Amino acid sequence: MRTNYRELARLKRKEVSNRQIAVIMNLSRNTVNRITRVLVEKHLSWGEVEHLSDHELITIFESSPAVNPLNYVQPDYAKLSKELTRPGVTMQLLWEEYQDQCRLSKTLGYQATQFKKYFNEYRVQNQFTEVIRHKAGERIEVDWAGTRVRWMDPDTGEVILGYLFVGVLSFSGYAYAQACPDMTQTSWIDAHNQMFHYFGGVSQLLIPDNLKTGVTSHGKETIVLNKIYSELAEHYGMIVLPARVRKPKDKPQVENAVGKLTTHIIARMRDYQFFSINEYNAQLRIELDRFNQKPFQKKEGSRASLFESLEKPLLKPLPQYPYEIAQWRKAKVQSNSHVSYQKCYYSVPYTTIGKELSLRITSETLEIYDDHTHLCTHRLIKSKVGVYSTDRTHLPEQSSQFGEWNSTRYLHWAKKKGPYTEQLIRSLFSSVLYEQKAYRSVHSILKLADIYSDQRLESACQLALENISKPSYKHLKAILTNNQDSERKFVTSPVSKGAFVRGGEYYGK
Repeated sequence: MRTNYRELARLKRKEVSNRQIAVIMNLSRNTVNRITRVLVEKHLSWGEVEHLSDHELITIFESSPAVNPLNYVQPDYAKLSKELTRPGVTMQLLWEEYQDQCRLSKTLGYQATQFKKYFNEYRVQNQFTEVIRHKAGERIEVDWAGTRVRWMDPDTGEVILGYLFVGVLSFSGYAYAQACPDMTQTSWIDAHNQMFHYFGGVSQLLIPDNLKTGVTSHGKETIVLNKIYSELAEHYGMIVLPARVRKPKDKPQVENAVGKLTTHIIARMRDYQFFSINEYNAQLRIELDRFNQKPFQKKEGSRASLFESLEKPLLKPLPQYPYEIAQWRKAKVQSNSHVSYQKCYYSVPYTTIGKELSLRITSETLEIYDDHTHLCTHRLIKSKVGVYSTDRTHLPEQSSQFGEWNSTRYLHWAKKKGPYTEQLIRSLFSSVLYEQKAYRSVHSILKLADIYSDQRLESACQLALENISKPSYKHLKAILTNNQDSERKFVTSPVSKGAFVRGGEYYGK
């Protein structure tokens, strides 16, 4: 439908605003503004427009160099296409930035409709439409391939069937594959760790199928993730968004990659003879690299080049350590600001004394949580029992003045039992770097009085101090259990310092 330039000129002569003309004539404001701008550049009045022929009007308004797209500042659509792949970047944002540049340079820029029209035409002509359906570094799709992989047991000659794990970056199509002996949780997690290492980073979203190793239940309203898989996602800072049940289009890239990898890798390796899963994966890695470097058929580059140039820089960096499946335990914080695991002790902030905390144990570390709040991490003690792992910052500044139990209170308690008991307890506190490490032993010693009486504990402490260089709970327990504090017949052994040797009369009994 051609614009009625004469009617527009008539309205302008009546000093009707551009906004009102756009409403009256059912035109866009941009069209009215453009026609007005052309008249100004041509130095024509609105009265003159009414007397021009149709041919002259078309020549002026529709063939004018002022409205010829070639006179507009041409956006760099190749550069903008790459920008559009970045997270959060939209065509609207790119147009606004383009307009800002035009205003600063005092040049003519396309309006949003024209900008987006030409942008879409460029994308179609340059096969960029398929690429920017997803944002670079946004999604990784994972699944098991349906075709089984195989290798041979070198001892028995038995053919062993395995499974192929496949992961694909949705933007570039850059793929990862790994043969696994089974589809258990351990294999599933290991394959993810290896995939993230191969990519050199992680995406924002992780799109799995509805396998039990990843998703416990997937209803219309709620999604319940497998606990371990949820921990993996949290460890890498990812969001798990499972594909809908029986909706393969939710993860089209991995579905497509599975088919192509089956042809390119499994079929190419069908005549190879492998005697272990490690041999199979070594050759698979060679074929995988070839697959990623294979040139595209309808556009320039390859999955690898697209990944390296556009996607890899936008992946989130990997954490210091890969995710490791862990055990969970509960432990109560003792009065010495430590929790116990396998008879070793790990410090926690003193403000949690008396609380029950959660322990997450891997092969190398022990992490401690208060509900979902991470408190601290310790290296797991493996060599001995009774060892303490203490962070000084977990202990109060003045321990003797803090909390229900401290050295001041323990010494006051010991003093009530007698001077030897106080002396022994004081020596225990002086033998440790942090007084908290002595709390358990001190408490256990003083509680012996509840069983054997204050007098017997005092007598046992006297004997222990006279005969043992470093008396401990086990020494006092042995004295009291064997009534040695009552017999008072001890011989100090010059060979084994600190041990009690019963006299001949004892054995004569």
